[in-house]
Amino acid sequence: MSIFDSSSIINLCGEKKISKLIEGWTINLTFYELGNAVWKQVYAYKTIDENEANKLLDALTEVFMRLRKPEKENSLEILKIALKDGLTYYDAAYIQAAIENKLTLVTDDKQLLEVGKKYVRVLTSDEISRQLKPNNAKGIR
Repeated sequence: MSIFDSSSIINLCGEKKISKLIEGWTINLTFYELGNAVWKQVYAYKTIDENEANKLLDALTEVFMRLRKPEKENSLEILKIALKDGLTYYDAAYIQAAIENKLTLVTDDKQLLEVGKKYVRVLTSDEISRQLKPNNAKGIR
């Protein structure tokens, strides 16, 4: 099973590969990261208008609600990873949740990808898309 950060959720949804998220995990923080990503598209980049943003946020929120979340998060272990590896506390939270729940971390964030490899198995959203192809009966990748 996998835990998805906000970058991978956004990319998988944008590529209409939502099925890859089924039975996946995320952390509660992702709700706010997804909202912030939509805000950036409207306010900072001006690539979509408010009506489009509302639709997009509704869809992302629906996906978020379907993902499993850890019952507990270990704040001290998160901080330890963040300080040791120079990550934000937010990014370290994904790594800690992956460790604690024995999950593969799925991220498209380059720094989180590189640091995460020290702790857990890490894939990009593109890699998980290729890995989970249903026509791949013999396991050839």
